[in-house]
Amino acid sequence: MMSNVNLRPIQHSAVNFGRFGLLRGALAVLLAGVLFVVSSAGFVYAKLSTQFANRVVSIDNYASDEQNKATPDSFEGRAVNILVVGTDSRNGASGELGAGDADDVPGLRNDSTMVIHVSADRSRVQIVSIPRDTLVDIPACKHRDGTTSEPTTDDMFNNAMVYGANGGDEPEDIGPGIACVRSTVEKLSGMSIDAFMVVDFAGFINMIDALGGIWFNIPEDINDDSAGLYIDAGCWKLSGTHSLAYMRSRKGQGDGSDISRIGRQQQLISAMLRELQDKNYVTDPGSLISFLQAAISSVNVSPNLGNASSDASLLINVLQNIDRSNIQFVTMPVEEPSWDPNRRIPSEPMARNVWNALKNDQALPVGTTYTDGNGAQLVVPDPTATTAPSTPDPTQAPTTDPGSEETTTDNTEQSASVANNAANEEAAKQTAATCPPKDQ
Repeated sequence: MMSNVNLRPIQHSAVNFGRFGLLRGALAVLLAGVLFVVSSAGFVYAKLSTQFANRVVSIDNYASDEQNKATPDSFEGRAVNILVVGTDSRNGASGELGAGDADDVPGLRNDSTMVIHVSADRSRVQIVSIPRDTLVDIPACKHRDGTTSEPTTDDMFNNAMVYGANGGDEPEDIGPGIACVRSTVEKLSGMSIDAFMVVDFAGFINMIDALGGIWFNIPEDINDDSAGLYIDAGCWKLSGTHSLAYMRSRKGQGDGSDISRIGRQQQLISAMLRELQDKNYVTDPGSLISFLQAAISSVNVSPNLGNASSDASLLINVLQNIDRSNIQFVTMPVEEPSWDPNRRIPSEPMARNVWNALKNDQALPVGTTYTDGNGAQLVVPDPTATTAPSTPDPTQAPTTDPGSEETTTDNTEQSASVANNAANEEAAKQTAATCPPKDQ
């Protein structure tokens, strides 16, 4: 049964999108599954192909000299890395949500960024979030007027799109902007990006409502004035508006940090994917089309994600058959630099270990903390250990060169405890057994 509710109306004007980057991250992951459906279900694609044609963005003119100029045409038979970027643009409909317009908040920033890795055998999906205030090296990026930005070092990650777009905020600036983010992510991760999506937050509420809402267990009462969210603990079917408010809620929960908010957001993303998997779109294709129409209005895609023939196996193998325990949400390991408590730097060797795992299409490193598709927060155990993994030797200097394969693959230093896995898995099962209620 659902608990007593304390849901006050949330006005769109009360939602401060400017401080809410990870909303687009959640939307992005959800859209990844959606786009897999579109790339596989020909009957649906035929109905939506015109809409998708208007959402395709080519970066051929902006890719750096070191990159392949074009994204690959086919995903079949190999692992796929999809870059998903959420912007904080106020252009167009996004400027009509009460968070200021393009004059108030000019430009494009990659406010939320994820890399979705789909394994070659389609049995595993690993989703890595890159915190927006991480200090990174941003390479020279080409602008649409033919000029090029200067490369920078130790720059905030969410400036990459600004530099690529050259401060612009028009639809034509998305191509050079995402090309710059792609170059930056490839430099940071040491691996190639095969496809991309750029997500606009304007359609988020409509898209969640088109999905029919999301069943989600609120672990504690929330009274967050800054997010405009007031809700009792318990199992609720969240509308798009309340999902949006939960995603941006920070001060009213946990320790109030952005890192703890990312963990809660991963829980909600996991619930979104379960909602998608539980839908019977075979018997109700109209519901799928309605949802996709709402989703398409919120996303720009690389040409290969708008191609119905890109990989006909993705729908069956990724959405329908994948074990939810093999959907893994990870935040790139970061730490606070000694010189600025408001910034983050990659925590090495843990961050490099994660990227190398994706690059080599392997399981996450031992000791990595992640949230799975069932909503359980887990730590990767050492399959060869009979006791808890030991802490790596701090005197051993790891290799952190992006191209190196010599670094340790033990992330135990950044993990919580493998001993908590069983309890967390059981808690996730109990939540799934009661939310949604059996009579719903």
